[in-house]
This record gives sequence, C-alpha cells and structure tokens, in this order.
Amino acid sequence: MAIFGKMVMSTYPPIFGRLVEDLKRVLGTEVSKDKVILTTSFSKEDQILTWAVLKAGLDVDIVSLDTGCLFPATRQTWKATEDHFGIEIRSLLPDPAEVAKFQATQGLASIYQDVSSRKSCCGMRKIQPLQKACAGKSWWLTGLRKEQSSNRAALEMVEDAPDWGLQKFHPLIHWSDEALESALVLTGVPVNPLYALGYASIGCAPCTRPVLPSEDPRAGRWWWEQSSKECGLHRG
Repeated sequence: MAIFGKMVMSTYPPIFGRLVEDLKRVLGTEVSKDKVILTTSFSKEDQILTWAVLKAGLDVDIVSLDTGCLFPATRQTWKATEDHFGIEIRSLLPDPAEVAKFQATQGLASIYQDVSSRKSCCGMRKIQPLQKACAGKSWWLTGLRKEQSSNRAALEMVEDAPDWGLQKFHPLIHWSDEALESALVLTGVPVNPLYALGYASIGCAPCTRPVLPSEDPRAGRWWWEQSSKECGLHRG
C-alpha cells in the first residue's frame, strides 16, 4: 500500500493517464459509494480498473460476487488485492434459501445437462445479488474489453442498462491484450495464479476450464454448451 500511495501518474505511460482522466471525465470527481459501483472478479482487467479508480481518488462501492463456487485461487487473489490496496471489497452473497432450494430440486450437476438450469444457477448466485447492490446507483464500472470476445466487440465505452436501472461504463473497452499485460507489470497488482495455468477467463470453478492457445479466451466458460458465453450480467 505504501508503494502504491507514493507513485505518481507521470511515472506511467500516457495510456494510464487517459484511463484516469476518462474516469474523472465521465463520472466527475464528486462520486460516492451510493452512486457508483465497481464489480470485480479479480480478472486482469478488474485489477487494473481498481488500480485506476483508487489512483483517481474516486470513492466507489467496490464489490465482488461470492457465489459459493469460487476457485480457492480466486479467494487467495481477493485477499491479496485487499492487502495490496489497503481496502475492503464488499462481498455479494446469494440468498441461502434460494441456494438450498436449487440444490434440493435440481442440484449443481444439472447445469451440465440443461441450459435453463445453468442460467438459473447464474441468476441466483450472480444476477440477483448484483441487482440488489445496483439499486439506486447511477453507474456500474466494469472491466469489459472489445478483444475479450466477438460478443463484446460492438460494446461502447458507455451504454444504457435499463434492466439494471443505471448506465454501464467500460473504461478499458479499447485496451489491447498487450496494453493490459504491460499494465499488470507496471502497476504490480496481484494476478490470479490460474492465468499461469492456462485459464483465460475465470468465473465459478464448475463453469471454467483452461483454454488452448488457439481458442477464444471465453471458450473456457460453459464450454459444454453452445451459447454467447455470458451469464446474464452483460449483453449476449
């Protein structure tokens, strides 16, 4: 935390300055946890976005979905991130009654057999908790990038999200893979160790596998089904 606090923007390439300025330009400088939410899954993108928000001095509600199915490595990265930045990341939990009902009536194994069951699981563990967290807020910050998938290639930096009752802001939308990797080195933010094992997009453990070098980064998500590789949090 001490190292992070001492570093100044002039020590970074221009792309870092533009990121911080985009955050201030779109959100303004008078932001609050009541109005702005940043969701992090501790992906490479989300780590850089968290870095930039804190560097910009913006007081936003930083949250993560604790679905009950996270990899141990992701939990490790969660703790390392809090220690690195000296912050607490708010945990969003599913309704225990809904989880118990799903387990009793369908069971986790059902997600591999029926797309509707998988979407019900995502809805219960991810969408419903986040909808509650977004209530009353004006902005939702995400780490989405165009290069992540063909499904995200048409996204704009700012988009209306009427189903969520706010606007979504994707500050890294135009960042390349190369820029992202360089940023990780320069900022020194924690990186989920699963990336080194071939995981390119990391979600819940039952729904995520490593990918081959020739595969799309999102190929490891819900690999057993033909879909847009989205859980319902984002368009697709």
